[in-house]
Amino acid sequence: MQYRQFGKTGWQVSEIGLGGSWFYGRPEMGLKPVSHGVELVERALELGVNYFDTAPLYGKGRSEEVLGVALKGVAQPYYLATKVGYFPEPFDYTRETVWRGFEASLKRLQRDRVDLLQVHEAEKAGWEGIFGKGRTLEALLEIQAQGLTQHIGLTGSDLGLMRDMLKESDVFVSVITFCKYDLLTQEAREVLVPTAAEGDVAVIAASPLHAGLLGSKRDHWMGQGRFSDLYDKLKRVEALLAHEPEDITRIALRYLLSDPRVKILLSGVSTVEELEVSVSVSDGKVLSPEFIERIESL
Repeated sequence: MQYRQFGKTGWQVSEIGLGGSWFYGRPEMGLKPVSHGVELVERALELGVNYFDTAPLYGKGRSEEVLGVALKGVAQPYYLATKVGYFPEPFDYTRETVWRGFEASLKRLQRDRVDLLQVHEAEKAGWEGIFGKGRTLEALLEIQAQGLTQHIGLTGSDLGLMRDMLKESDVFVSVITFCKYDLLTQEAREVLVPTAAEGDVAVIAASPLHAGLLGSKRDHWMGQGRFSDLYDKLKRVEALLAHEPEDITRIALRYLLSDPRVKILLSGVSTVEELEVSVSVSDGKVLSPEFIERIESL
């Protein structure tokens, strides 16, 4: 496992982080027991993963519960990130709701603090919901001042909004982009990543396989017609990579790791096998600029 500096925090984080969205298995797998997620976390620790990301939304709190069990008593250093948003319902991004949601997360996580607390999908809150008086950021700064989180981060799909929020305040140390930077789209690289890099804000690439379209869920999504606007691009990428020694999944991960501004690939794996594939790419090898140019020219 290779490690990178997590922006201005100074943390040394594993290039591959473990996302907690599928600790209970994907829908087509059926609901798995807590032990399934615990096994994923334990194997991740063995492989050198030291960054774990969850949220109240994932399994309506079950993901946090898995991490609470799996990380209890773990002595080796790691970083734990969760989010505020969605729960409790209705979540209105007021100071009181943020506090209640966070306190419920701590209970599920069986701990009294987290390392990183993030706004879950900043566009749901909007500018006023984050920066307004008595709203999200005010609560997060109180939580930070009380030592209940070390740092504050952003997540979301509205790249322009997050870019402007990073310009507005230097309190955010990280930003998650989801399905906006991968082999099929470089939107975040153009809109968000430069601003993040300028402010030494750590960029986390979530769902680096575009929700599995570049991996095990390719045929599933194409059968449902999801992401249909990307199918032509996907076929061109597949043709370009057809004779490469590595498969498209590993090349997709290696493509993102070739950008030093990306600090973590956040893989929402559902099996140990998927985890091991992701970790296998963190070996210090990156794609050549010429190969990247060929991919992006598509």
